[in-house]
Amino acid sequence: MKTRFQGPRADYTYTVEGSVIAIVDLDQGSKSVTNDMDNVLDDIRAELGDLSGYSVIYRDSTSRWDGVRLVGRSVEFYSLNETDPERAASRLLHLLS
Repeated sequence: MKTRFQGPRADYTYTVEGSVIAIVDLDQGSKSVTNDMDNVLDDIRAELGDLSGYSVIYRDSTSRWDGVRLVGRSVEFYSLNETDPERAASRLLHLLS
């Protein structure tokens, strides 16, 4: 598990299981992961390299899991509206297949 605390940036952790990156917004009063997703993904790219083979889910500050689609260097969000990370990952992988 990796942790980033970057001042006015989002406070988050992430894990990688297989081809799924799961990002958790720690909601510590800084910018939300949703509003800082480009920077969050840049941080993760710096550690993992190219993310093209990964699927991304994230838990927002309301504890809901949603998906992020990487399109080149841009990000598209889509609703999974799950409270359980395993169900969110399963839905994500099903949607992408």
